[in-house]
Amino acid sequence: MSAPTDTFRSKTDAELLFFVENPSFYQPELVDAARRELRRRGALPQPAAATPLETVYADFDQESPTRRPPWLLIASIALVLAVAAAGFFSLKNDAAPPARAVAGPGHLSADSLKLESVEARPLPNFDAEKNVDKELALIPATEKTKAQSVRQFQGLSRRFWRAQNPSLYLIQQAGGVTSYPIFLGQLDLVQTQWNDLYKGLVYSYDLPPTMADHLARMRVIARINRKALKELQAKAATQRPLELAGSTQLALDSAQHLLLPLQQRMGILKGH
Repeated sequence: MSAPTDTFRSKTDAELLFFVENPSFYQPELVDAARRELRRRGALPQPAAATPLETVYADFDQESPTRRPPWLLIASIALVLAVAAAGFFSLKNDAAPPARAVAGPGHLSADSLKLESVEARPLPNFDAEKNVDKELALIPATEKTKAQSVRQFQGLSRRFWRAQNPSLYLIQQAGGVTSYPIFLGQLDLVQTQWNDLYKGLVYSYDLPPTMADHLARMRVIARINRKALKELQAKAATQRPLELAGSTQLALDSAQHLLLPLQQRMGILKGH
């Protein structure tokens, strides 16, 4: 049998990060070995970064604050100084009446305020934990005897619902979109939530029957929703009407049927 260190050296950074980000899924020595290998590669993330399982909506920019070249810092400081100097001389030489110079938010028109309100509208704050608790309650008590299986299932379920809820919302809101750039940004954000689930789905889990059935349904539903979101992304990027193809809509209808056993007690899905 090969040593854990040799095994981890053959894994990718993404695979190693999954061990580090989900220590409850694995034995402590495996997590430590993955962390040591990431540190050896210089790829261990900063501890202050928020983990996907603890953050409902992660930032678009997932780049870690690693070393940046000194010239970039110098250029940034020079740019700030240049902008500040330009603003100072502009104010000094401005001969406009005082009333114009002090114009601020109080002088915005009703239409401008309305536009600001529309563009600043965030995604609703869905309570994924309620969905997770409800789904876990549908799992027979005989399947909850292994703590590790329960933790693994809860983690995957949490990632699923954090992507599923906003996906349904955006698909339903597509017909009434007033700002393509804002909608496109929201679509991108939800796709990162599905990516978060897929990071967990690359591994195999020894789950009891009902949990395994739920996980199989999550896989299919995730694939259908990601395809629908990609279709909307392509149309929003070119400002075309946000209408889904008939085949995509049929697939979404099927996904709703697959979703039912995750919300209420039903029979186990066969053949997947």
